[in-house]
Amino acid sequence: MDRELLMKQFNKQPRIGTLATADDQGKVDNAVFSALQMIDENTVVMAIGNNRSYTNLKLNPQAAFIFFEPAESPYDWQGARIYLEVTQSAEAGPHFDQMVAIVRQMAGDQAADNVKAAITFKIVEARPLIDMTG
Repeated sequence: MDRELLMKQFNKQPRIGTLATADDQGKVDNAVFSALQMIDENTVVMAIGNNRSYTNLKLNPQAAFIFFEPAESPYDWQGARIYLEVTQSAEAGPHFDQMVAIVRQMAGDQAADNVKAAITFKIVEARPLIDMTG
């Protein structure tokens, strides 16, 4: 999948997506997130609160994010499936402070005050939203 086009679609707002995570026993969770950002062709960052997704990411660094923009027909929907692996998690420091500031600007004080960590992922694989190739 063309990463330049992917980054453009990924960062377009508004859009909605879900982040799938699993704990160290394989118990899966899926939650709605909209604030993930693709900062280069191989890296995604997010600010996250103290929730099940964050707990799972501490136990198992693998995740998947699916995002989409609906259209008239599902075959015309825009989006992708992104497979991720945590490379960094910070609960303090410059990266954390920067992410909190971005959340504060975009979503307000309440959202920023709930940020527990700044997560950095590497993109392991990117696939189209609709892929008939298997």
